[in-house]
Amino acid sequence: MADVGSLLVADCGNTTTTVALIERAHGHYRLVARGETISTHRPPWSNAAVGVREAIWQIEALVGRRLLGQTGALLQPRIPAGDGVDAFVAVSSAGTPMRVVLAGLTRDLSLASAQRAVAGTYALIAGTMSLDEGAARRDPDVRIQILRQAQPDIILIAGGADGGAARPVIDLAQLVALYNQVVEPADRPLTFYTGNARLADDVTALFGEGGEVRVVANVRPRLDRENLGPIQSELDAIYQERWLVQVPGFDTLREWSGEAVLPTARTFAQTIRYIGDRYQLNAVGIDLGSASTLVAARQPRPGGRHGLFSLTTRADLGIGLSVEAALAQIPLEAVIRWLPFEMSPGQARDELLNKGLHPASVPQTWEDLQLEYALAREVMRRAVAQARPGWRRRRHSSGHGPQWDLIIGAGRTLTRTPHPGYTALLLLDALEPAGVSKMAFDVGGVAATLGALAARHPLAAVDVVEYDAFLNLGTVVAPFGTAQPGEVALRVKATCPGGRVVQQEVAYGSLRVIPLGPGERALLELHPTRRFDVGLSEPGRGATAEAEGGVLGVVIDARGRPLSLPADGQRRRQLVQGWLSDLGLGPGEKVG
Repeated sequence: MADVGSLLVADCGNTTTTVALIERAHGHYRLVARGETISTHRPPWSNAAVGVREAIWQIEALVGRRLLGQTGALLQPRIPAGDGVDAFVAVSSAGTPMRVVLAGLTRDLSLASAQRAVAGTYALIAGTMSLDEGAARRDPDVRIQILRQAQPDIILIAGGADGGAARPVIDLAQLVALYNQVVEPADRPLTFYTGNARLADDVTALFGEGGEVRVVANVRPRLDRENLGPIQSELDAIYQERWLVQVPGFDTLREWSGEAVLPTARTFAQTIRYIGDRYQLNAVGIDLGSASTLVAARQPRPGGRHGLFSLTTRADLGIGLSVEAALAQIPLEAVIRWLPFEMSPGQARDELLNKGLHPASVPQTWEDLQLEYALAREVMRRAVAQARPGWRRRRHSSGHGPQWDLIIGAGRTLTRTPHPGYTALLLLDALEPAGVSKMAFDVGGVAATLGALAARHPLAAVDVVEYDAFLNLGTVVAPFGTAQPGEVALRVKATCPGGRVVQQEVAYGSLRVIPLGPGERALLELHPTRRFDVGLSEPGRGATAEAEGGVLGVVIDARGRPLSLPADGQRRRQLVQGWLSDLGLGPGEKVG
């Protein structure tokens, strides 16, 4: 590999394009400067490279040297101690999602596995078919009509453990083959068969000249085992080869990079996987975007090589371009329950749809900010709910999910908040972690590019993760349990640097912050009351933990798990306002 001392990484999102300059200095790679602009792959520009160049010009102004030539081409390799860069890496989430129809034997087994496989890339589930549906939907004519209406780009046939069910699987494959015969050749979807391996040749023979079918390893070879990797790799490759390449301007970026532009979902997931493996952490990351939301998790096995990894991509859930699609799934009552003031569902819908029409806009008032954050919570909670079945609990953990060592937030809504308390609160409300966790966010806007960088320039990725990519919010302590409002949930004693001691009694339903700056560490003595567990699967049992500080400090989240909101509107609004006040967030802060 050629020596690389200077490189640019670009993340072309649906709404925003970010470019960062990384250079080696004093033996380490550091993030030197970044530029950001509106994405330009849509009209009136219809050229993603226009936005990338604009962001690079911003960097040129900051560092005082040329990175682009007079014709707009990237100058590479870098002239020693002069203009240009040595390498360029680009990722993007700007492609149109694939439309996928799933056909399987049962919803709870084959279809569920197929859906988790499809969640590994940018795809929309346009329809489903299974044998355990109602009689009307099992009619072949009805199913052909379902396929016609769905207009799928891809059909995925799953079902039958290896050596198991045969006739029902063949019937589904025959139906798909028939559909391929009645549509124009140019409109025929690509079909993947990922069911009973013994039937692969029979299924392939059904199609003949009637469309392309690819055989992939069974997603559920046994009833108690999933095998999602092979089909996820195939779908990811298809998205990159057939969809992402269609984005206007990406030919220029490919020329600069020497490689294809990679899907953001894949590279963000690789970043979380790398962090989890390198530091042996249960790590989870949420990338909240304008058009899509990603949830990636890595849970390594101590001392082992094979941990558990999962990626959930929701291409229909975002807080900008996908607002309308999100509101089609999320009841408005679920959104406005997070508001500390009264608002009618109709008004909330109108204002959120306006946000969808202007996805690059930023909230102008405190009320606008709260409404956007209310939608963000529900969008992330939906994505997390889909991801949760793929997570492994720790052996002795309590609650409804794993205990995370590290929680990472990415995406402008999470990283460009008026106060770090908002970032923490949004992540806590979305994930509802229990126990003791460290929180950080993607301050440089480069989390998605680090996965791609690690594959080509691993030393650069290691240094940027270590020094510049993430800013610590601090540590959260969240006991699991419920009680009556006002009852003491947890007693905390924090021994801070310099011998400073902070002691607090934290009431159920409240949040508290213990100041602890970046780089500082404190010893926490945790004494939960008899109804609460701090991660030891034994309510009332005390524990000690080391806390690392950050821009927020140590957050004690005693709102209980699972998190619940009162049905009474006035009480609920008072409670939500109380949470904001607990973190120092109020209507007097500057927004926009």
